[in-house]
Amino acid sequence: MSNNNVARTIALASFAILFTLTADSALAAAEILLGNVASTTSPTAGVNSKNLLVGYNVYFEHVNRNGGVRGRKIRLVNKDDDVKVDKMVALTDELIADRNIVALVGFLNFAGLGELIKRDMLVKGNIAMIAPIGAQNATNFYPMRAGYEEEAEKLLQEIRDTQKKRVALVYLNQGFGPAIFKRAEAAAKGMGLNVVATGNFEAAPDKMDAGIEAVAKDFAKQTPDAVLVIVGGVGAYKFVKRFRDVYQDFVQIYTLSPADPFLFVKIAGLQNARGVIISQCVPYPENNTLAVVREYQKMMKEYAPKEPLSFYSLEGYMGAKIAVEALKRAGPNPTREKVIAALNTMRDFDLGDFVVSYSPAARSGSKIVDLTIIGRNGTLYR
Repeated sequence: MSNNNVARTIALASFAILFTLTADSALAAAEILLGNVASTTSPTAGVNSKNLLVGYNVYFEHVNRNGGVRGRKIRLVNKDDDVKVDKMVALTDELIADRNIVALVGFLNFAGLGELIKRDMLVKGNIAMIAPIGAQNATNFYPMRAGYEEEAEKLLQEIRDTQKKRVALVYLNQGFGPAIFKRAEAAAKGMGLNVVATGNFEAAPDKMDAGIEAVAKDFAKQTPDAVLVIVGGVGAYKFVKRFRDVYQDFVQIYTLSPADPFLFVKIAGLQNARGVIISQCVPYPENNTLAVVREYQKMMKEYAPKEPLSFYSLEGYMGAKIAVEALKRAGPNPTREKVIAALNTMRDFDLGDFVVSYSPAARSGSKIVDLTIIGRNGTLYR
């Protein structure tokens, strides 16, 4: 080989090594992207979605400031679906089509999640869904907490155990409302409860008030002694306010975890909100007896001091912890396949006195459902 050929070979080898090192360095420096669909503009889900994203971003910011995952920062890519099923499906398609998205986290649209399962989208995209809100049980879904079905059943058990005789069920004709209503109606009858009235109303601002008015007046005629409100966001607060105005006799009201106690008091009024029982699947954000809550409180104070503590920001924070642990276990340069494999090793993973457990055979979040009540001064009590 001539001296020129030797020199050319050495130069090409050096370039190849330099290119490889540069590519590896660029890959290591690139962000790790996680996809999320939750509507921050929805009148029913907007506040909860914003709080959820705060929780995710607080933990990711903490991880990023401390070196990220193997030197790579994490970034959450949020898309707004207006809590519409077809839009969630389309946006999920977009996220799956982006190969830089290595996992999906914290989707908030129960009916939309059901459609993703029906279409087998996560399996086809070979991608994990971590900590969906309201929980779902299907392949590639890794729930963090109990679902809305368990919440409704817990509330109905409380209604039965406190010997309420006449039960009414109202639901929002959007999101989790129709599906959970069907489950709740069947469960109520199975428990021997007397369902004296059912009703629903639309989420659209120009239809909501008229729908609430009609249901409130119908319920008042049926004289229930317990009302289960299967409604998220402002619709729940408006319904309770109007029902209390129409029907003056005391009726115990129950609702699910999407209800924000602060907004309940603000919109329904303290007189109407107090005594409302709300189911919860996430630890009480003020309960610092749990390690994960103490950690969350500290991180919120450091990274989001102006944001209030809430169930949804705590849920986002805990979902983020699961996602980061999976990324760490996935090794260098995590892929969708590696993240799924890593999640399947997380048996009895302790978030801080709160355990989830995932394996190839079973994916189980916490099944705990607690009951809270809005007190006389508007404070939420356990």
